Amino acid sequence: MLVVIGHFLLPMERTRFVGSLIHIIYLFHMPMFALISGYFAKSVYRRGNYRTDKVIRLVWLYILFEMAVHVTENLAAGQPVTGHIDFFHEDGAPWYLLALVWWYLSIPCLTGLKPVVVMGVCLCLGILGGYQDSLGDTLVMSRTLSFAPFFYGGYYWKREQVERYLDSRYQRLFVAGGVILAVITALGTNRFLEPFGNIVYGMNYRRLAPEMYVWGGLVRAVCYLWAWVMILGLMAVIPRSRRRWTFLGQRTLQVYILHRLLRDMMQYWGFYEIITSAYRRNVVFVIVLAVWACLVLGSSCITSVFEQIQKVPDMLYKRWKI
Repeated sequence: MLVVIGHFLLPMERTRFVGSLIHIIYLFHMPMFALISGYFAKSVYRRGNYRTDKVIRLVWLYILFEMAVHVTENLAAGQPVTGHIDFFHEDGAPWYLLALVWWYLSIPCLTGLKPVVVMGVCLCLGILGGYQDSLGDTLVMSRTLSFAPFFYGGYYWKREQVERYLDSRYQRLFVAGGVILAVITALGTNRFLEPFGNIVYGMNYRRLAPEMYVWGGLVRAVCYLWAWVMILGLMAVIPRSRRRWTFLGQRTLQVYILHRLLRDMMQYWGFYEIITSAYRRNVVFVIVLAVWACLVLGSSCITSVFEQIQKVPDMLYKRWKI
């Protein structure tokens, strides 16, 4: 829901209220997404068995998503839907699917390595990657490295460790810390934190002020810590029992893909020309609309169609094998 809310707010005029909401969300929502993806990636490689089908499905969905976004983005921008589709350079929403492919492919290589070693290497690569000019958005390598500490952190985080944290008294400290950091972010968004908003998203440090280039690695490290506090704070307040809406947790991939296409079409239809951020009630309305979009895009009827689309590579493989 945070991903959808963030994307629905992005086209709105950047008032202080909208800017604060976006920066608070973007501070930790994709790091948390990567953490959860890593936590549930344990089944990708287990006891010598590698789930190749998961990787093939992600590649298939990435291709479809890239093609669909090419159409909707051009429509939203008022441009003709023509031109070359570049599957090898991506900084929009499809990047996450390709990053998942690289992370999944790396899992068998981690066998026998100590988690502390892997996490140490990931942190170093994630922090130092911002100094490397050649990374960029080619095969989303910059973001893959930048978010790697969160993905592998989730991968190595065992269920009993999660439950131990949720039963501990430390969760209150993280809730308080998360609230404090959210307030600091809201208050410092326009004047102080604006230049660092995308630093966790693989941003090259040269995009910072010249005097800040040398300190870019330290800033990203601080943002890593900032995001972890927010993640742990949010985890502590999320209900642990099953609720009516928890089925959405099984359908995040379809919501992630489809909501971006919906947002682009809303721009094309002139939604954001009518619903502006001049009034805060409009911003609240867009947030409510984003939550409603999650419920609709995560409905069972859409799930059944989406699952059939996902299985196309499986069906082709079986037919080719026969």
